[in-house]
Amino acid sequence: MTVSVRRTTVSLTALALVTAAVAGCAGPGGDTTRAGSSPAAASPSGGSPAPSGPSASGVPDGEGPSSGYAVLPPSNGGRVAVFRHGPRTEEAPNGRDDGGSGERTERGNREEREKNDDRGDRVVALTFDAAMSPEDAKRAAGTEKTEKTEKAEEAEKAEKTEATEKAGGEEERDGQPRKAAARHDNPALLATLRREKVPATVFMSGVWARAHREQAAAVGRDRLFEVGSLSYSHHPFTRDCAGLEGLPVLAPDKQPGDVRKGLEAVREAGVEDPTPYFRFPGGCFDDRARRAVAPAGVTAVAGDVVAPDAGATDAGEVADRVLSQVRPGSVVVMHWNREKAPVTEKAVRRIVPELRERGYRLVRVSEMIAAAMGRG
Repeated sequence: MTVSVRRTTVSLTALALVTAAVAGCAGPGGDTTRAGSSPAAASPSGGSPAPSGPSASGVPDGEGPSSGYAVLPPSNGGRVAVFRHGPRTEEAPNGRDDGGSGERTERGNREEREKNDDRGDRVVALTFDAAMSPEDAKRAAGTEKTEKTEKAEEAEKAEKTEATEKAGGEEERDGQPRKAAARHDNPALLATLRREKVPATVFMSGVWARAHREQAAAVGRDRLFEVGSLSYSHHPFTRDCAGLEGLPVLAPDKQPGDVRKGLEAVREAGVEDPTPYFRFPGGCFDDRARRAVAPAGVTAVAGDVVAPDAGATDAGEVADRVLSQVRPGSVVVMHWNREKAPVTEKAVRRIVPELRERGYRLVRVSEMIAAAMGRG
């Protein structure tokens, strides 16, 4: 059972190990983006199941999220801790162990892997960014308004228009294809995760939660999932953030408030028990952003496998990239947005069964963090 950090005194030893692990999470110079690799923010342990209870998705008892969540202590210098991946046992480079006692045999390596498997170390967390900025919301609203006007002007084509929009596709106007209204939700992805009983952590921006209240509430009610914050505005917290070009950079003194406002919007949308986990917009942060966000009392969650699904058109390529990079304890970053990441759901349909075939157990981020705290 995953025990709430609010109810349990964590041993000083476990805290010291985790603090030492996360203190050096940033890359050279303290700057880090989600594309970079990083050290583990974990101590050796397997994932732990959550309390039993019913699920809207029929998930087995013992796999629902906890009513309280473990958090990592701040790093040195008052920076918010950044969790990148779960506990894992590393094999030393070139077959040498950490003590330099000589090369390991293949049999020794195999026995070590089997021991890790028995401890339950072969876990992977799938995470999704449900991102939307105020600028996205304005564009979506403008597109919807234009569509309504066009349909009024073309009453004779109303039946065809309605059928096409329900299918989520395109219709022809004057011989040219016209794109349906922008949608930043993903009902097909939600249905697939439920059908395959895939635990997941969904990071929602406040703007997204307000624009898609019904889906936000559906995710929040389902014990198969847990919800984290992606800030309110989804504006970048650093300059030169890939993928968020053209959006205004949020000033450091505004960042804690944007994080808190995002959590408030998620709750208002119907998510009663959001986690204290936060993902920097675009996955971009530096030392200054980590210090600025620390007063919000969150644990930042990055990832060590970033799916190239944003703007992708080939689901196979997305799945191949994820499956080639995933390791025990990996936190996979994907997008919950059928407009900007249209093939994610299809890629997930391949990723999930293959991971399970390889012997991986899919978990939520909260289970990995609890294990990193030595509470698995």
